[in-house]
Amino acid sequence: MSATETPQPSEDAQSPLLGALDPDAATPLGPHSFLRRVVAEPVTALMIQRVLVMDVAHPLVAAGVEDHSAFRSHPWRRAWVTIDAALRLVFGDSATARGAARQIYATHDHINGSLVDEGGPWESGTRYTAHDAALLTWVWATLVDSAQVAYTRWVAPFSAAEADDYYADMVAFARFVGIPAESLPADRRSFATYLEATMAGELLGGTDVGRSLARQILWFGHRSVPSPIVRVGRVLAVRTLDPRLRDRLDLALDAEDERYGDRLDARLRAYYPHLPRARAGLPMLYVQLRRPTIGLAGRARSARRLL
Repeated sequence: MSATETPQPSEDAQSPLLGALDPDAATPLGPHSFLRRVVAEPVTALMIQRVLVMDVAHPLVAAGVEDHSAFRSHPWRRAWVTIDAALRLVFGDSATARGAARQIYATHDHINGSLVDEGGPWESGTRYTAHDAALLTWVWATLVDSAQVAYTRWVAPFSAAEADDYYADMVAFARFVGIPAESLPADRRSFATYLEATMAGELLGGTDVGRSLARQILWFGHRSVPSPIVRVGRVLAVRTLDPRLRDRLDLALDAEDERYGDRLDARLRAYYPHLPRARAGLPMLYVQLRRPTIGLAGRARSARRLL
């Protein structure tokens, strides 16, 4: 299936609403986008493990990661592909961002399967697909919440107007990557209600697979990944996760990590806002330098098919 086509649900009446790219959609984020200002802060990258833990707390997302992700065997490659696509989506021009969105959907075409454990409202054997709009909305919501937590905690609080601008940009971003409008909370207050209802309900943290993946993400062990890097993400993730989610996933820091987290959080609050403003230009610089190579892999595959 082409990444620009609409994924088709089965004839089953219980089939989920599916996301689909609009090939004619304009890139929603301009040079003055508040979302760009937020994501440009390198400190937001410290929330990657938090995002991933929130993602896999959802049983169907956890099943997809367990069945299809290569993060355990090829962590750097998996992380780089994700970060590269995200930066192109947010900081690229229309063609660059659309290419990244198509790349993501082409990957999602192959992510489907069934739930092994019973979890939340789903029975064992429930089918999942990465095009499920409800799952796309949850993954998007973890990005909305985590980037806001990072920025307001370690850069500066949002004003009311900035909070509205940030959420409007995130909704525009969600629509650009194919999440149906009816799946998205209409405004930031509705989003807060959605997030609270999800945290308060029985949806998250209900499977052994999800709990195991959360621990693997936070206490990741691989010979190519230095443990201090993992530790930074772990302590910041656990400290900023909703306590209800921490309890359901059985996540707790030991005393040494707690003390380390206190020191790290305090230093980020005290010193990060005073770092040179050039730090916020790094993502755009990356996209500008990377732009000539976008699409080369796809053209190489096309050339090989012609040989």
